[in-house]
Amino acid sequence: MRRSQVLIAIVLLAAMLAACTPPQTGTPARAPEGITTPVKATKQGWEAEWDKAVQEAKKEGKISAYANWPPETQTAIRKAVKEKFGLEIEFTPGGGSEHTVKIVSERRAGLYLVDVISQGASYILSDMKPAGIVASVEPMLILPEVTDAKAWTGGNPFLDRDKLVIPFSASFNSYLGYNTELVKKGEIGSYQDLLDPKWKGKIVMRDPTGPGSGNAWVGFLTTLWGLDKTKDYLRQFVKQEPVLSRDLRLIAESVAKGKYSLAVGPYPPGWLELEQLGAPVTLGRVKDGLSVTAGGGCLSLPSGQLPHPNAAKVFINWLLTKEGQALFSEVYLRPSARLDVPPPKDYPGLLPLPGEKVVPSTEEGVLLDTQLFQVAKEIFAPLMK
Repeated sequence: MRRSQVLIAIVLLAAMLAACTPPQTGTPARAPEGITTPVKATKQGWEAEWDKAVQEAKKEGKISAYANWPPETQTAIRKAVKEKFGLEIEFTPGGGSEHTVKIVSERRAGLYLVDVISQGASYILSDMKPAGIVASVEPMLILPEVTDAKAWTGGNPFLDRDKLVIPFSASFNSYLGYNTELVKKGEIGSYQDLLDPKWKGKIVMRDPTGPGSGNAWVGFLTTLWGLDKTKDYLRQFVKQEPVLSRDLRLIAESVAKGKYSLAVGPYPPGWLELEQLGAPVTLGRVKDGLSVTAGGGCLSLPSGQLPHPNAAKVFINWLLTKEGQALFSEVYLRPSARLDVPPPKDYPGLLPLPGEKVVPSTEEGVLLDTQLFQVAKEIFAPLMK
């Protein structure tokens, strides 16, 4: 073999041996560019914010709530929040005007003692908002099931444009009742049909000049048609000579006995009770729809400093979840405004039928309430002599 061939063979053999030799451990191999080492997943966004709020809430330990809820509702909610989060709730009961005066007095003294407010929407928007003692609830909302607009009646958890009020409780109202032996089913298709001359002198009505379902009907019409058209309608309605009464039981019984054919502004639970007992009465369902009101089931946030901000945040979010609303609905005996929460067992009120029109309250409608008392007094004055 020639010498040059031997040299070539030696070089090839050395290269093969080098390829088979393991790399030295002194210098670690660099990973190719574009390849990263797996990173342990961490909670981000709402989950991290929620976990932090719960941890901080437990340090604060309690919540101060000014609410007009009945005692049994307070007890059930207090127990649930204690068991779930270890938080105590201090309830200060009272009406909306009482809480407005109380909070204003506290602010003047430099005191910030309340975390959460639950009152009727009219008190919050008519009294508390002008006093500057409520703020938007929206920044407190964390959980996706709470912020999802599709989860709520009307496609919006808020009542007003400033997002000061969340009407989480719902009462579905029909403002028409009738005697089934004197009025055929479907004969009254809308409130316009009440102007038919054949009903003259055959209508009894909850007095609309004061608080109650009679005035609520006037407010509902205003929501549907606007104030001017509603005034025109009511001037025509008065010509039907409806009899005004503030006695809800008397209204229902007078229709059941056939003294009157129709009632405007009946009290649904009492009306349904008579129907279940076999009386010839029922609540009418017209194409104008059912109104939705919240009563005391509205949530608002005090403005300024909160004594327990994280506990308030946890409480507000939990109360508005499906779990929180299911409990509140059951003990408060009203349906929830959440669409995924069933009504209370044996609920004595009205519920919408599939596809039935439902008209939520509006800020404008709530703010018109006090004005409508005067409107009703002027229009219905001829009947009050």
